[in-house]
Amino acid sequence: MKQLITWLKSLFIHPKETNTMTDQVVEVPAVTTPAAEVKAGVQDFEAALTFVESGVTQLGEAAKDELKALAKKYL
Repeated sequence: MKQLITWLKSLFIHPKETNTMTDQVVEVPAVTTPAAEVKAGVQDFEAALTFVESGVTQLGEAAKDELKALAKKYL
């Protein structure tokens, strides 16, 4: 029983890590504004819409969400 409690504690309780400075360079990804994301999305909107509509006609309405996900990922 004690081992079970110890194991459960280990899942949620972690020792504090000390923050030390290093000479390691960390690249931070560029922050995109919502406006930039919308502009990028609008460029592919027609292609994505065509893709989803043609997929729905071939595969049926049930495939619509999966087609949307594929369009977001690849278009």
